[in-house]
Amino acid sequence: MNGRTLFVTVSAFVCAAFLAGCTTYDNNYLRPEDFAVYLEREGVKVEGVRPLPGEPFRATSGCAVKVADCEVGVYKYDRSSTVQEKRVKKIAEEGRTYIQGIPFPVEVRGSFMFLGLEKNPQKHQIIRVIDKFY
Repeated sequence: MNGRTLFVTVSAFVCAAFLAGCTTYDNNYLRPEDFAVYLEREGVKVEGVRPLPGEPFRATSGCAVKVADCEVGVYKYDRSSTVQEKRVKKIAEEGRTYIQGIPFPVEVRGSFMFLGLEKNPQKHQIIRVIDKFY
């Protein structure tokens, strides 16, 4: 391998590594329950947190965070998994998920899907925190 070929090979490798790094998500290490901590930190009163199974949405895990007497579903997708990445990307593009064939609006930020915001009286404050959770 001559010097030019080596340079091109190394350059291609560095470029590929850089681009692969661009597709990581800063909140992929967090758990759904961590969102409640973010809400409290930002001044939104959390009335309770309970675990939810991720299976109905084919998520890794989930929890319900109670704010203003309404529960918000917080579901985590592991974006390091190709299957989970495709699933959450599709949900984000559509802006909804389905429960027994009925569409429900969702917010997706990074590795998380948020469900049940539309009727929450503190929707705008919660979305403000969701934007920081990303």
